[in-house]
Amino acid sequence: MKFYFARHGQTDWNTLRKVQGTTDIPLNENGIRQAYQLCDYLKENSISFTKIYSSYQTRAVQTAEIAAEQFNTGYETVKGLEEMNLGLFEGHTWDEILSMYAEEFELWQADRRYSTSPGGESYQMVLERVFQALDYILEQNDAASEGNVLIITHGAVIMTLLAVLRDVPFEQALTIRVDNAVPVVLNVDDLEEIRKKI
Repeated sequence: MKFYFARHGQTDWNTLRKVQGTTDIPLNENGIRQAYQLCDYLKENSISFTKIYSSYQTRAVQTAEIAAEQFNTGYETVKGLEEMNLGLFEGHTWDEILSMYAEEFELWQADRRYSTSPGGESYQMVLERVFQALDYILEQNDAASEGNVLIITHGAVIMTLLAVLRDVPFEQALTIRVDNAVPVVLNVDDLEEIRKKI
């Protein structure tokens, strides 16, 4: 079984480079187009899905709804797939955060894996809840099968998984690019390798 992770389509806050986190921002027109383009790409490469799972946040659900329609399969929202909670950083650009919360940012930057943003989560907390969600998804599917599942989630979630898999320190994790509506493929062995490092 392969897991196709995809970040939701674009939102207005993405274009403004604002930190979204738990703030529930819908797709913009380009984000809707991107969701369809994601489906077109997957179909062109003969990739199909037995099930689609999604974060409960609007931008992910809208993307999952389009995918579910295009692949004639249902989707299910799963708690734990939501974007990282970035607390007081949300609604601001990184430049604004550095200006407004310089001390808090420095503390967070010093140990991003285990430190939380003010009022938010650490990357370790994200990892633990994402794997609770993935364990639920694995229970619903035959990991030894040839089927695929599509998981519509968020940039920090995918970045966190890739950082652990590639042994990239979280202080450098922002160098891992996660584009809107572009699939990232992980297999069961990849997920088990990540799990060992949590």
